Amino acid sequence: MQMHLHAHTQTEREDTEHFLSGSHQIPSVWKMPNLGLLTVPGVMTQTLTTQIMMMDNPLLALTNTITRLSNTTRHRPEDSGAACTKVREPDTFDSMDPKKLCEFLVQCELNFCDRPQAFRLDLQGIALSFLKGIALAWFEPDLLNAIPGAEPTWADDYSEFVIELTTNFGPHDPVSNAEHQLDNLSMKDGNCINKYIVEFNRLTTQVCGYGEGALHHMFYNGLPDHIKDKIARVGKPPRLVDLRTMAQGIDVRYWECKSEIARQTKNNPQPSSLSKQS
Repeated sequence: MQMHLHAHTQTEREDTEHFLSGSHQIPSVWKMPNLGLLTVPGVMTQTLTTQIMMMDNPLLALTNTITRLSNTTRHRPEDSGAACTKVREPDTFDSMDPKKLCEFLVQCELNFCDRPQAFRLDLQGIALSFLKGIALAWFEPDLLNAIPGAEPTWADDYSEFVIELTTNFGPHDPVSNAEHQLDNLSMKDGNCINKYIVEFNRLTTQVCGYGEGALHHMFYNGLPDHIKDKIARVGKPPRLVDLRTMAQGIDVRYWECKSEIARQTKNNPQPSSLSKQS
């Protein structure tokens, strides 16, 4: 199965070669003759199976959203005179940590969006070049023993490739896992609130059936005591967005106070016990 990674213009060819330079190369099995052809249509189509699976899998839904953005970008003419941006290449994924799969897929899509003309074909091959370990070994039998005309469904559909990867190496039950993490999420005293908010927002996008009141309650319960004490003096805002804004303001003032105390202590050190005795 020979991968058609050649671009249709010199610029596209250079972009593709740049992306695959260094240690990240398409596996040699892709270059073997008589193994078929993997291509992606100009416009991705969703099968009924894909749509149903996305309803139960937030990871697939997120990836699908980014894929639609990527498709939109691919159909826009590129301005050759525009300043070139450098998107970081995806981290390799070895399936050891299923939670990293979402980040891996997002990074792949960001690279596809960055150079849509160079990567409008063979998206599976690009993504496969960043797999290793068990994740790559999963696809090797289909690559090495492919029968012309009987290629697996993921061979010519990137959406199906994402489903194959997610089904076998993503979180086993992403919704239940997110619910458990959300139930036990709390802001540590030594952390700034933005880290807590980012994690809270990430988890809320992966759960179903949580209303505004439930999320408001969970967000408040996860706050540290020094923020809760300040909120108790003025009362909790009824809306989650207002509660979050209030908590952010309290946290900012808390750390400003901490920094001011640290500066004063440094500039005015307390006399030692020996000095007092003398």
